[in-house]
Amino acid sequence: MNCMCSNFSVGDEYNGFKVLKVFPVSDYHGTCFYLRHKITGLDVLHLFCDDSENLFAFNFRTGNTKGNGAAHIMEHSVLCGSELFPLKDPFTRLSNQSVKTYLNAATYPDKTVYPASSTNISDYFNLMKVYADAVFFPRLSEEVFFQEACRLQLEKNEVPELQGVVYNEMKGVYSSFESVAMDVPVRNLLKNSIYEEDSGGDPLKIPFLTYEEYRDFHKKWYRPENCFVFLYGNIPTEK
Repeated sequence: MNCMCSNFSVGDEYNGFKVLKVFPVSDYHGTCFYLRHKITGLDVLHLFCDDSENLFAFNFRTGNTKGNGAAHIMEHSVLCGSELFPLKDPFTRLSNQSVKTYLNAATYPDKTVYPASSTNISDYFNLMKVYADAVFFPRLSEEVFFQEACRLQLEKNEVPELQGVVYNEMKGVYSSFESVAMDVPVRNLLKNSIYEEDSGGDPLKIPFLTYEEYRDFHKKWYRPENCFVFLYGNIPTEK
């Protein structure tokens, strides 16, 4: 195992990052290096171990109290093109052309996670470059918003209907009796907290999310100081 990073000690500085903690994780036969970027406040935790399955994950705290699906819609939207990769759907391109072993994004009640992994180092860093640009510099155009959130669309019978990727996805969730029934105890037990509302979005509330609120959501939460980057595998921490 390449142990270039085993020389890091608490207090060391490297490329603008300061080492805050170093501790063993015996279950994974590895060592954790916890660093923070001095200027931006970006946190990085690297679980360095002898595993060629290298993983990264960009994680953001994304509390949402309105139930309008902003976090879920944003999760979809940032993967619809960015400054360096202005493609309509770079996520699909990566899925089809990368030699990744895992590629995903997920919304939780209090966080949004963008993980990917690969055993090929070049592919790993290519995935990381696309994901990093996506989460920090997405296009977030009105077209993307209406595509992923909600819009009025004329169907074949020329009757306008509400459509939208997340809107339709959550309509499917809310068509399940088990999902709706499970919401009742959650809403009552966790009242007046960010866990009361459905982070995926309530279909009755998604249409009321505005484009301005959508843009503001990214500005508020998708900042380096609100990001926690998790790294895993045998690529040296310095690299």
